[in-house]
Amino acid sequence: MRGARDAIVKAATRLFAERGFAATSIREICQSAGITKPVLYYHFRSKEHLYQELMLDIFNHSSKTLLGISKLRGSLRERLIRYLSTEFSDAKRDPIQVQFLFRVMFAPEREHPYFNFIEEFEKQRQVIAGFIQQGIDSGEAQGNASFLATVLMGMELVAILEHLFTRRPTLTRRSAEKCVDILLRGGPAC
Repeated sequence: MRGARDAIVKAATRLFAERGFAATSIREICQSAGITKPVLYYHFRSKEHLYQELMLDIFNHSSKTLLGISKLRGSLRERLIRYLSTEFSDAKRDPIQVQFLFRVMFAPEREHPYFNFIEEFEKQRQVIAGFIQQGIDSGEAQGNASFLATVLMGMELVAILEHLFTRRPTLTRRSAEKCVDILLRGGPAC
């Protein structure tokens, strides 16, 4: 049954990214996933439940990435590069998921069920700020850890948007290095 759930998730993510939540029907999700409505309802109580699960999957994946990086040894610079490189790789691997996330983030609230993006992004920002604060405490960085975490997340967002809009190969480890260097040292432009 895991295969059916994965097919539903993939189909719903693509359709929500392309058409939006409100414009996508359960019938279309089932047709695209190659399953019947009872199979969908076995895995998800409703279209709203499916949407909530998709959102939680996205943010849980990022949280797992951050947890893994929190366990790494190494300099602040290397840990932040690893974080950005991983996020960049994930965005390249699954651009439809990224498009879905951006679509629902910027769509009017009435077009999709409520999801607290601010809370989820704040959780991520706090973890990143924790890494940066450790770097400040050890002399690897200077400034306000929360502000620097916000700047890093902003650079990540712009780099991913640029990649999605232009399809240029901008999501590389080298790009991650440049962004982190700007953050920590005022290095060359991203």
